[in-house]
This record gives sequence, C-alpha cells and structure tokens, in this order.
Amino acid sequence: MKARLGSPAPPLGARIETITTGELSKSADGLASCARVTNCSLIASYNWLDRAKPSILFPGAPARWTPLADPVQLREDSGTYYRDKNAARYPAHPMEPAIQAILAMHPEPLEEHVDIVACGSTMGNLLRFVRGEDRPFRMLAEVVGDTVHLIRRENSPRETIPGVKGYGHTFPEANTTWDPSVRGSASHQRILRYDFGGLCCVVRHEGDGFLRDKMGTLPSDSKRRVDIQDDSIEALTARLDDSQMSQKAPVRQSQLHIQSGGFEVPQSAVFDLKTRSCVRKGQDFLGQELPRMWVAQIPNFILAYHSRGIFNDVQVMDVSEKVKDWERTMNKELSLLAALLHRIIDLVRDSENNRLEINRQALIDLEVRAQTPGLSPPFSAEVMAEWESWLASAASEDEYDTGDEKGGSALSWSDGEGDEDYTACSKECSYCGRCTY
Repeated sequence: MKARLGSPAPPLGARIETITTGELSKSADGLASCARVTNCSLIASYNWLDRAKPSILFPGAPARWTPLADPVQLREDSGTYYRDKNAARYPAHPMEPAIQAILAMHPEPLEEHVDIVACGSTMGNLLRFVRGEDRPFRMLAEVVGDTVHLIRRENSPRETIPGVKGYGHTFPEANTTWDPSVRGSASHQRILRYDFGGLCCVVRHEGDGFLRDKMGTLPSDSKRRVDIQDDSIEALTARLDDSQMSQKAPVRQSQLHIQSGGFEVPQSAVFDLKTRSCVRKGQDFLGQELPRMWVAQIPNFILAYHSRGIFNDVQVMDVSEKVKDWERTMNKELSLLAALLHRIIDLVRDSENNRLEINRQALIDLEVRAQTPGLSPPFSAEVMAEWESWLASAASEDEYDTGDEKGGSALSWSDGEGDEDYTACSKECSYCGRCTY
C-alpha cells in the first residue's frame, strides 16, 4: 500500500461534551502534590524490523551511539517518513506490538491496577492542551478490562510527514549502529510504567539510541563487538546503505511476526537526538524538548549543530536534573494534566460502550465525541483476551496491596535485576534472563 500524503480527516462522531482547562482547575488543586512521575521502570521493549511484512523483535535494543571520528558531508534527508511508525507498520492494531512485548517480557502482572495505557504522542498532546499550545490532534479512548487506552489517530495510518528537510535522519544513520543481534531494525520502542497524578500509567515511547558508557555489562554477543570502531568513509557509506528506515513500504495487512533477539537497555542509557543548523545557535532547543522528554522519562540529550550537512558541534548531555527541574516548575500545568487524565478515564468508563474519541481543533476546548461506527477494536481477539487477563490479575494484586507507598522518584530507574541477559531467552521461558546458548 502506498504512503498517503495529506489524507482527508476521517469523519467525527457526535459531540458529547467539551473540556476546558478552567473547569479542571479545582480538581487540579487537589492533585498538585502527586503531579510528578515516581516509581518509573522499564517493563518491555521491542524493535520494528525493516521488512515489508510487520515484524518485531523483542526485547530488541536501541541503536548504539558510535560518532564518526571526523565530520563528513552528509546528504540531506530523503525518502518516506511516516507520522506514526507503529500504525504504518501495523495499521489494524497499532498498540498491539507493545502489548505483545509486555505479555512476553513481563508475564507477571504489575502489583497495582493499571489506570491508563498511552504513548508519547497521546500523553504529549494532552500536555500541550493544558499548556495552551495551539496544535490539533485526535485520539481514540477505549476501555480494555478496566483500563483506559489512549490510541493515536492520524488522518491515515500511513500518513507521511511532508517536506522533510535537514539531516534529522541521515545524521543518526551515520552516527549510530544497530548491534548485530538487532541488525535490520527500523526503530526501537520502549514501554514504561510509572505513577503520575494518583494513576498507574503504562506509556510507550521511541528511543533514538543508547550511550555505551551508561550501560552495565553488555550481553556477550555484543560485548565482543562493542569496542570495534571503523570510522572510515567506507564504513560511513556502508552504514548509510545498510540503514533503510523509510525504504520498505509496509504491506496493506498482514499477521504480526514476532521473534526474540537483542538485549535490555536501561532507561538511564537512552538518549533523544535532535539536529539543528548552526545559524540557529542560541535558541533553547533543549527547553523545547523537555516536555516530550519528561513524558518519556529520557535522561540524555544529543544536540548536533551542522553547517550545510557538516556537523562540527555535537553536544552529549545528561539532562536528568533539567527534566526534574522542569517538572517542579511546571507543577500547575502537570496538575491540570493529572486532572484531565482522571476526567477522561471517568468519561470513557461511564460511556455507553466504553469507546470515545478525544478531539482538539480549537485552542481552548477539548472535544469528547462518540466514536464513528465500524472502527476496529484496539487488539486482535487473542491478544485482547490475554491482555484483559493480565490487567485483571494486576487489579486483583492491587486489592491486596497494603497501601504502603513504594520508593522511587522521577528519573530514578528500576530496569530489572541488573546483569540479567535476555539474548538467549524467548517467550517460552517468559524472558527469565537466565538462559544461555
């Protein structure tokens, strides 16, 4: 199926009500003390493989930061870039790969009831709304089990980003390397759980890469190769030729293929990357990205400045303290976000069929609408049954919780049991971390 540029917006359902930030203020006041991220941990991850048929690899791994020894002239971005990589590759059920990864890597349900499942896009759009940023969006809101799922909705699952310019794709292609165990990957997706505003949230986000010096021991297969660097022009050409993040167009519909491979990377090693022209130096680019990095709890930021494709100023920053500072400064806005999430949860749970659409076209109002008939369920029947059982077990565990508050704070990570190696594991062993080849 061909990519779609400028697809018409799908029809809207009947409007049920509107939400304004003003009416959220009273509820927000009561949530101010808990409008922060705590108890953050990585529960699953996966890579999209660059194949025509939808294929994922889990746990996968982000690309490793392997900067070139000397700057070279890079070509400008070209190709097809999808707005929503998950929907483009699996349009029937874009959130399903994340759930499959959770079921495989975290078969034991969480100890608390999951209130909301979202992604960086849906959480980010709601945050933009309460901050008064003028950006339209749509998302589906559906109850599975007793958990509200917020699912991104573009005009078309394969809607593309028009007029892509610059070096935001060729620079990471030249300066990062997929580990041999995940070679052929197109992107890396991560699923976090954290507490925010009195809610247990599960949030999927994309990871641009990881920093080797912030990792512990790599799996043996990768460790043998991690210090091998080849920064010649020939190596750069090979990297660019090997990277086909936007080259293989997904087929219209196909079964999701799942395989094991890769290794777990702690959140403390993950980075976000942005490229900018050197003529724009002096602008607060990090400040512009902090809301998104807060949603995804990413503690490292790479900002690369170029002059006509030659990158002579590349800054690698630990921004964990800046993310915390931003969170403290934005307490009012984050309290509004918490109140909005509670409001959406109540509305969807109380709706006739537990399915709504959240729509924003105007600056002030957020519209709550009925979903139009004929939309697919969020998951295939088999995965829906497994996921409902997992969520129900988590809710059951929560009933027996003593109520003691768990330790942890924003950007204080719990990423498994330290030196566990999942490379040889599979779904059959529930990713025990103890298998060997």
